[in-house]
Amino acid sequence: MAEVYAEHLSKRYSNGVWGVRDVSLEARRGEILVVLGPNGAGKTTTINILSTLIKPTGGLARVMGYDVYREYREIRRHIALMPQDGSINPSWTPLYAVKWYLVARGFSLSDAEREARRWLEEIGLWDLRDRSGYALSGGERRRVLLAMTLASGSEILFLDEPSVGLDVEGKYVLWSAIRKYSAGRCVIYTTHEMREVENIADKILIIDSGVSKGGGDFKKLMEEFPYKYKVVVRSGDVVAGNEHVKIKTGDFTRVYFKERSEALDYLYTLRDLRDVSIREVDVEDVYLFSIKGGEAGL
Repeated sequence: MAEVYAEHLSKRYSNGVWGVRDVSLEARRGEILVVLGPNGAGKTTTINILSTLIKPTGGLARVMGYDVYREYREIRRHIALMPQDGSINPSWTPLYAVKWYLVARGFSLSDAEREARRWLEEIGLWDLRDRSGYALSGGERRRVLLAMTLASGSEILFLDEPSVGLDVEGKYVLWSAIRKYSAGRCVIYTTHEMREVENIADKILIIDSGVSKGGGDFKKLMEEFPYKYKVVVRSGDVVAGNEHVKIKTGDFTRVYFKERSEALDYLYTLRDLRDVSIREVDVEDVYLFSIKGGEAGL
């Protein structure tokens, strides 16, 4: 059985707004499930339900076999959460924050000190361990929060947009640490950035407007995507091939092809245009097809 399971999950707030309408997912031990979707899609609401912070309106959700509504106390013994808007007290040092968080979770002082050192080293903050939070950058404080979460050793980890505020190098450090942590554990990670999916996802779930739109094994989804190449051109400059499948994104249109030769033939018809390129498809295209769908003759 999946460590985290949800079926037709919904949440309607007291003001009548739907946080999620119909979300289903499965996440197993040893997997990183990346929940992908635009801002406001329902990712945080889903995480908050699964981590027992809010009650669902409908549907079923279980974590480690426990019901999120009736058995939330049991669930909390097995999970750790890094919230999207979480932050450390700026008067805390990184070592103080991680060590005493673990003690509060029931660790002995010696075990807390050992795990704090391990994970502060892993995310590159050990040399800053005694620096006041006031002197840390926003990205460094975010990494301290990650170290606290990872050091818990929890069987289930919920990470809600953990890379927000991190620079490029910081993101790679974060991805590496999470990948190491996930061995034998279950990680659910939300984002709206495609690069994160490519770097850490074993499975993905796409959510839009509070509804599951697709997902599954990441590598398999890429292999089974029906197109291999796309020609990207400014929308007003698409002048040929109305039978081709296209998706509009802002000022640009993506035109999809199964073979490179077909894409090159189409590109040749646009040879007088400047803003045009041919590229291999990527996870962004899988995402756009799930959210928007592809249409011929746009």
